[in-house]
Amino acid sequence: MLIKAILINLLLLAIYCTLIITGSAASDRGFSMAIGGGICIALQVGLNAFSGLIMLAMGKRQFAIALLISAGVVAGVGFVSWLILLSIYG
Repeated sequence: MLIKAILINLLLLAIYCTLIITGSAASDRGFSMAIGGGICIALQVGLNAFSGLIMLAMGKRQFAIALLISAGVVAGVGFVSWLILLSIYG
């Protein structure tokens, strides 16, 4: 369950970044990456943490742990990839 949650979240992060890069003009990529990437990462981490807390309240401990760990992984990986893409396109 944990591996599936992490892989799905990292796949979504890659899709977000690809859509931001392909959907913006070359002159606006730095700004789009800074704003769009930051918002996408924050939303994804927030939703994972919220879902994990809801699952914990419902008594499904395994799902809660998987979602909370996934939120932590996405926060770290997302922030580093956001900085790398920002340095490339910014």
